[in-house]
Amino acid sequence: MKKWKALLSMIVTVILALSVVGCQSDKTSGPKQKDTDKDKGQEEKLSTFSIWTWLGAVEVWGGKSYDEVLAYQEMEKRTGVDVEYVHPTGDAVEAFNLMMTSGEMEDAIWYRWNPERAIQYYDAGRIIDIYPLLKDNAPNLYKLIEGNKDLKKQLVDPEGRMFYMPWITLDKFLNQSEGLALRQDWLEKVGADVPKTNDELYEVLKKMKDQKVSGDKKFVGLTGYPSQMYKLFYGFGVADDWYLEGDKVEYGPATDKYKEALKWFNKLYEEGLMDKDFLTWEGDIYDKHLVDGQSAGMIENSDSVSRVMKLAADAGNGFTFKPIPYLEYNGKSTSLNSTAKRIAQPYGLAISSTAENPEAIVKYLDYGFTEEGETLFNWGVEGDTFTAEGGKKAFTDKVMKDPDNVPGLAATKYTNSAWITSTSVEATKATLDELGLQARETWSDVDISMAFEPILWMTPEENEIVSNASTDIQTYKDEMRDAFITGQKDIDKEWDSYVETLKSMGNDEIKKAKQSAYDRYVKQ
Repeated sequence: MKKWKALLSMIVTVILALSVVGCQSDKTSGPKQKDTDKDKGQEEKLSTFSIWTWLGAVEVWGGKSYDEVLAYQEMEKRTGVDVEYVHPTGDAVEAFNLMMTSGEMEDAIWYRWNPERAIQYYDAGRIIDIYPLLKDNAPNLYKLIEGNKDLKKQLVDPEGRMFYMPWITLDKFLNQSEGLALRQDWLEKVGADVPKTNDELYEVLKKMKDQKVSGDKKFVGLTGYPSQMYKLFYGFGVADDWYLEGDKVEYGPATDKYKEALKWFNKLYEEGLMDKDFLTWEGDIYDKHLVDGQSAGMIENSDSVSRVMKLAADAGNGFTFKPIPYLEYNGKSTSLNSTAKRIAQPYGLAISSTAENPEAIVKYLDYGFTEEGETLFNWGVEGDTFTAEGGKKAFTDKVMKDPDNVPGLAATKYTNSAWITSTSVEATKATLDELGLQARETWSDVDISMAFEPILWMTPEENEIVSNASTDIQTYKDEMRDAFITGQKDIDKEWDSYVETLKSMGNDEIKKAKQSAYDRYVKQ
């Protein structure tokens, strides 16, 4: 499996893990746009408009268009608006870039609108500022934003502009879907308690190897993709990127805590307690090590944990994983993953400057933040995809017993909670099996105060400083990090020159720029 394919698989799994319900208010009927005539003195109603978006999970079960998804069919029925969904074929990034360069855009565009990209295309005249439109046309979203200062800071820049209709995840449970899971039978076999610190995890893995828990098969220790394995840095109070020490911005890879963590990683690697194939990004290898009974555990999302257990059971090597809380730093289970703080997801619909009636489009999309709309996009249609008794909703067998797909994926035939709506904790939990629910609850009980802010609005000058050097610094840091872990570089001999090289590449200037942006964010 090639690297890009593994990355795509991870992204799809994360999207599925986040699929499901939300919060608030009264139904606001939808709008109108092209192919209509305005009568003087009358409000124009929306009859049709176009949305550019990739298929995502719909493609996994064989769908060709959002028109095949029940929630979109139902929304068109309820509002009388005929939406044209335009899905890119081939490379979505390339298709997006071509569309934005040419200026031949659809009316609304789904993409990852990080601050840099949003401001770039706003300044280029490709997308519009929608914040002035919200109060009158999107009262449900407006109320949500004005009632939550953190949400507003992530969506509205310091100049009072907002660039896209968002997908919102208000509960930490929704943003902590990944973590460590160990073989429960092996923990019991060596008489080990649940490890709380990195040192305790090392001791548990060492016991497993010394006591030959894998029998005549080679013991390979922990496994996972590199991006997942590096979550073990958190137990040292450091991230493999930017993080916070109180109100100070720090670059983890240039700190002494990072050096200490690298030595711990190297110890695991040299002693065979960490899968030496982890840098290959080969998911097939990791699966084989787990299913064959060579791996002590994995760092992954809850769907993948359940998937591996099923593969092992089907192969006659059944076992159960035990979810492990994030390892402790200063006595607290700690995650420095900035996505845990992200309640306004960067994915959403920007309105193009060529749209004829942006007010009406915003009004139409606000339906997703009404009580009725949130129910539709998280649960589907009552009596068909869910039932509601005594105020408690439950998915029907249509979702829970789909013959071809796990519930989280089956639900995407009828719903899309990763859309212009608020994702519901209850609906998300409803698609999880017992282990998945236990895992998500275990991993979400964590301190995220040291995690860096997921969205910072930077000035053009700050953006230029960051963009000029960040890619080269990350490439160098990644190469050195992996060389230190595998022992190809001697960390004690080369650490000082490594840190000096980071400085010479402009890391201190980036730190100042990020600190300034963070200080403004705090005051915003």
